[in-house]
Amino acid sequence: METSDFDFKNLFSIFELNISKIINKNNYDEILVAYSGGSDSTALLYFANELAKKLKKNIKAVHVNHNLNSDAKEWEEHCKTFCNKTQIPLVINNLNIILKPGDSIEERAREQRYLSIYSLMSDKTIMMTAHHQDDQAETLLFQLFRGSGVKGLSGMPAVKKLNDGYHVRPFLNLNKNTLEDFIIFKELVCIKDTSNENTNFSRNFIRKEILPKIKEKWSNCAVTISRAAENLSTASRLNEDLALIDIQKYLLEDIRKLNTSINELEIYRFNNVIRFWIKKNSFKMPSTNQLSSIYNNVLFAGEDKVPFFSCSDYEIRRHNDYIEIMNPLKKHDASKTYIWRTKENLVIPNLLVNLSWVNLEEKFGDELKSNVEVKFRQSGENIKFGESNKSLKDYMRENEIPPWQRDRVLLIYINKELKIIWDKYN
Repeated sequence: METSDFDFKNLFSIFELNISKIINKNNYDEILVAYSGGSDSTALLYFANELAKKLKKNIKAVHVNHNLNSDAKEWEEHCKTFCNKTQIPLVINNLNIILKPGDSIEERAREQRYLSIYSLMSDKTIMMTAHHQDDQAETLLFQLFRGSGVKGLSGMPAVKKLNDGYHVRPFLNLNKNTLEDFIIFKELVCIKDTSNENTNFSRNFIRKEILPKIKEKWSNCAVTISRAAENLSTASRLNEDLALIDIQKYLLEDIRKLNTSINELEIYRFNNVIRFWIKKNSFKMPSTNQLSSIYNNVLFAGEDKVPFFSCSDYEIRRHNDYIEIMNPLKKHDASKTYIWRTKENLVIPNLLVNLSWVNLEEKFGDELKSNVEVKFRQSGENIKFGESNKSLKDYMRENEIPPWQRDRVLLIYINKELKIIWDKYN
């Protein structure tokens, strides 16, 4: 939409329609606005406040202070002043962003910002961000230069269902100029984030250097790029529909596990299912190289191997006729012995173990009045267990305990005798 001499009523109608066509007003009772203090989010807060008054909904703004800019405190104070003046409740969330080697400060700040905002939501909240048509064009180009697939190139959705509530972008069919004209028309005071001028950041470079050049040739490019993103979003949904059909044959009762016969799929459908499966398990989407590694090094490793794929976010391991996705295993010293003290909890952080004495007595089937020892299997040695005199090795094989868990199984010794093999504790 290109306009400078606009009608506010018309703009508000567009804004309201963009929300009502995707979320029924009865499905939310609170509007939460992500408010940076810049021109886009200021316009959004104004529109959202008008909508809240019309629909008699609660509204509040949230300002996330990343503490990365020398002016951050000044911006925070501006947001407080603006919200006090407009009588809109404001929440300030301060972040302390810690970067790991190889982290992008842009991506890390974004992740932490959204986690911070999502924490304020309930299932009756719609959270609004001020992303507009130009942001959508910028996002598609950014993902294109990263070599993203259809999912990444589909851009930002107008609405996203979250665990609690919805994330809504009601400005996606409006351009930057329209919002700036509105700010001038209403004489609203905004901050200017000087870090947005730093073209060392990828998105800023696209916004400041690339998009203006494209617009010189194709002035309406934001509209057409946004349309391309919508088409790619449709293609992405079709991919997910196909993955949902394909995965039914291979998905085991535990969503973390797939039958290894999935390798019978043609490679493009295999990749599609694996992406879908990883996403359903709430891990980051894999790169093309990672998919290739999973396919070649895990699915097609020799039958006598125990292959696995590992990245910073997750691991995929193979055992017998299935593959399993999991959080990366933490280091564990199997030579260590723990004393489980009477009436206390057994806590082993690296194994995510936190068991009560009641748990132990239930497992044992009788009352216990003295400390017990907790050990682990080491170096594959055979340990006799129970009256059947069965070896621990045979027990683990018969109970299909995967190799990567065998030295993590709790061996409970009562009066120096192995009495309990505790292989499922989380």
